[in-house]
Amino acid sequence: MITKIYSIAYGCPKKERNMECPLSEIDHLSFQDKITWIDQLEDDRIEAIFKYHQLCSRS
Repeated sequence: MITKIYSIAYGCPKKERNMECPLSEIDHLSFQDKITWIDQLEDDRIEAIFKYHQLCSRS
């Protein structure tokens, strides 16, 4: 699942993130800094980001 989060952090599949997206706060970071940020997250936060992405992708 974390590999999927890296991919989503690299770029939103919708081309532009919603402001509500949990990853919008790191859009200004370099990809390497995004990876570092994600690696420091707890599992429940990673799961929440993934669930948000799934719901957003369906809409």
